[in-house]
Amino acid sequence: MTQYRTKLWYLKNIEICRQLTDEEIRMIHDHSVMREIKKGEVLYLQGSSGTSVYILKEGAVKITRLTPQGKEITLDIFKAGSIFGEMPIIELEERAESAEAIEDGVICIIKKEDFDFIMRQVPFLSSQITKILGHRRYNIENKLINLLFSTVEQRLARALLNLVDDFGIADGDGYLLKIKLTHRDYAALTASTRETVTSTLNKFRNEGIISYEGKHIVIQSLERLRAIAG
Repeated sequence: MTQYRTKLWYLKNIEICRQLTDEEIRMIHDHSVMREIKKGEVLYLQGSSGTSVYILKEGAVKITRLTPQGKEITLDIFKAGSIFGEMPIIELEERAESAEAIEDGVICIIKKEDFDFIMRQVPFLSSQITKILGHRRYNIENKLINLLFSTVEQRLARALLNLVDDFGIADGDGYLLKIKLTHRDYAALTASTRETVTSTLNKFRNEGIISYEGKHIVIQSLERLRAIAG
């Protein structure tokens, strides 16, 4: 399969593009560049100016923010099919977060002027982006509130439940998280420390809530996680 066909195939299988016409998808194709990304690669940094929008085709990307005290918090982890980096393009602001690949993958990059052109030509896509922005802002605000007023157990349970939604695959009576995160990653997701996360995950394992398959976590009881999450 040629790169052109591969790129077009990816675009057709992205959620926000599924209701677009072939001509509209071709327009996105013609105004974008596809490239591979490596685990650990930083796509953009907090405070930088936004000049591109990204569509994740394969892999996973974490969105982080540094607190005034210099502590890194992970606001979200995007799966394949997600669009991100669009806020500064739309509102002409500096980037409020950083984006880093946590798996090898493939991204589609759209420059600001091309993104503006596409939004004018494809009103449906523009409305979808507006919905995504609203939903994302709501989730980030809720997450920051939860980080302030929840226990580490509650925050970790919620993080695991969110990961099941995006990265969980059926595994016997449970769900295997097909993304490999370190305890440091979970600490950033929960605004905790690596030591506290390790202790809490061990507690969940001892209680039969989770288990491990290699480096992957397996959720054994969604019901008990939901009860902890509150």
